[in-house]
Amino acid sequence: MATKNSAQSEQIDGVLIVGGGYAGLHAAAAVRHAGVPVTVVDRTGQHDHVTRLAAVAGGTGTVEDASSPLQSFVESVRVGTVTKIKDGSVTFTDGRTLQAQAVIVTAGSSPSSPEIEGIKHAHALRSAEDALKLRLLIKGADSLVIIGGGATGVQLAGAVAVAQSSISVHLVEGSTRLLGALPADLGAGAQRILEGRDVNLSLGASVEKITESGALVDGILLEGLVVWAGGSEALGDQFGLPTAENGRILLDPTLRVTGLKRTFAAGDTALHRSSNGEVLPMSAQVAVRAGAAAGHNAVRLLKGETLEPVDLRQLGWVLDLGGRRGLAQVGPVNLSHAGLDLIPPLLHEAIDLMGLLETGGITALRFASSSAKSLIPFRLPEWSFGQTATRVS
Repeated sequence: MATKNSAQSEQIDGVLIVGGGYAGLHAAAAVRHAGVPVTVVDRTGQHDHVTRLAAVAGGTGTVEDASSPLQSFVESVRVGTVTKIKDGSVTFTDGRTLQAQAVIVTAGSSPSSPEIEGIKHAHALRSAEDALKLRLLIKGADSLVIIGGGATGVQLAGAVAVAQSSISVHLVEGSTRLLGALPADLGAGAQRILEGRDVNLSLGASVEKITESGALVDGILLEGLVVWAGGSEALGDQFGLPTAENGRILLDPTLRVTGLKRTFAAGDTALHRSSNGEVLPMSAQVAVRAGAAAGHNAVRLLKGETLEPVDLRQLGWVLDLGGRRGLAQVGPVNLSHAGLDLIPPLLHEAIDLMGLLETGGITALRFASSSAKSLIPFRLPEWSFGQTATRVS
């Protein structure tokens, strides 16, 4: 039960989680399954299905695929923007403070903002709000210029080429291949699929300027709606927490924030390392596993048990490019070649279903994509926790 210590401070039971993304929901599920109260604080009160946003914006996904109410996953939700985090407490924009026995920080990243003239004219694709806005803009466009050949850019280009075949799609990437952070075979597979859909690729290209009508790339003006898909940057330092130069929060091996006792961090905002010290990428897979681990250790802290070191690693990649084609590498298994590329979209659906079941059970499955629902052999009940989110400014 929450108790008010003053007009500005409130004590809540159990674990407080900042952020309702993949890391936040898996942390909440771990805490809830242990029988410990959990509250999630989030700016919008919605869980954005980040791995589906490119499909939503491009037109191969439905509007409903963009996000789900957090209350489909967690009973106690506070809607508001956190500006400062101390050990065991968070402060909102209006000065009010929530205190808890343990805090897990899973929010604090945004689209990267490079020093490119006119970058303000480019549209981002990071949130459900971005995806829904872009969906409408793309439908009214004649051509599209996507800057960034990583996972988001490749998936958006693939989706638009399938759903909006009359639109000219141009994908610009600074390195000499697509999906530079992923295995080379996946980049080659992405190039094969996109070129087969008449997507224009500019690899090893430099963006000099962005205008309201297009982007200047290597001295050539590419006209069209411009989308920036150049990646994300962590903003953990905005909370006053210790961070590396890249803005990712520094952690000990148990995912506890360096120098703090009751505060953990997980997901894109945290600096996760593998057991051999390698810095892990900002990915949904790492966020899911780190969130669950942070939740388990937060419970151990509350129970007075010894915290356990967390062994994280990147197990593989699965990307859906729309049109029943995709790319995947799981361990040594490569599914990026012609014919095999039919399997990754099915894997993508299965992973999403598993994630919904793990974090919200049958209730959350009501918000699965239409294609994912076709895999469910029963009718989903039309009910949810039915509680009202509390807004905190």
